[in-house]
This record gives sequence, C-alpha cells and structure tokens, in this order.
Amino acid sequence: MIAEIMVAKGERVTIPAEVLAEIGAKPGDTVTFRVTGPRTVELTRLPPGLTAVELIERYPIEGPIDENEAREAWQAEAAKEVFGQ
Repeated sequence: MIAEIMVAKGERVTIPAEVLAEIGAKPGDTVTFRVTGPRTVELTRLPPGLTAVELIERYPIEGPIDENEAREAWQAEAAKEVFGQ
C-alpha cells in the first residue's frame, strides 16, 4: 500500500485512514514511529492498554546493545508476555 501525505506546519502528520485500517488502529490506540533507514519509517500499533511509556518501563534498555542480535529475543519475550504465546 502506498499513501502520500504532506507534512503540515509544526511537524504534524495526518495518517491516512486506509493506513490506520491496515495496521488495525482505532480511535484511542497508540501508534509508534521508528526510523528504519534513510527516508523510511515503520508505523506500529501498540497492543491495547499499553502506552509507549509503559512499554519503555516494562522493557528497559540497559547499556549498549546490538539491535540486530537482540531483536528476535525481544520480540519473542514481548509476544509471550502480551499475547500469552
């Protein structure tokens, strides 16, 4: 899916409804933006009931990390805790 938007004054961005629908976001949900490369951003809907602050508190980063090395372990741990899998 490709959606084109223009950044408004004050660095505000309106996310198109079809993009929100694609990630299952509903009014009141929290979404995060993560820069994944030059001119590339990943948009993620957080699980209901968890805010970004709660996630950071639950999964603190302690010291330097190699993100590529740790990614699988973090995802598995988070999925197990959040979704009980």
